[in-house]
Amino acid sequence: MNNMNESKFVDKLVIKLEGNLPNKYETIKGENLIYKVIIDYNLQFHPRNPKNPSRGVMAFQTDILIKDKERGLPLVVIEVKYGGFSTHDVLIYSTKATKHKEIYPYLRYGFVVGGQNILQNRFFIHNAGIDFALAVDDKNNLNNLVSIVKKQIDDANKLIKIMQNKNQIKGYISNVEII
Repeated sequence: MNNMNESKFVDKLVIKLEGNLPNKYETIKGENLIYKVIIDYNLQFHPRNPKNPSRGVMAFQTDILIKDKERGLPLVVIEVKYGGFSTHDVLIYSTKATKHKEIYPYLRYGFVVGGQNILQNRFFIHNAGIDFALAVDDKNNLNNLVSIVKKQIDDANKLIKIMQNKNQIKGYISNVEII
């Protein structure tokens, strides 16, 4: 990944995901996603059009968003850093994940670090809202990302079904997998 920077790395991830996810899903770079809904003094919802959120108007920009094309539902967000990450990065992305999940409770949130072969412990110490993370330094880990994202899409769809079929679930388990 010579001459790689964060933007080029995001482009590479989008291409990899687009080419390996079912056609019913859309992979978008730089999509805005609502993190808050307010009812104003006239009892009007803001933002008024949740299908077209604007960055800075109760919406955060995501690095990569995977949506269900038919329903327009956001299913998976991937935030990306290249060449390393800081404690601050983890805190910010974890907070963004938590805020987005308040609006989209089925949303799965990921963190990918390019140009690295490990996730440093600071990720685990400071993460609260991110569901998956991966260090990517070679093609094999790009394939791992595709597998992980497919599983996260499945998990998001399971959570949506739970919401649709209210009070039908007997149990829930969230597993930790280490690569």
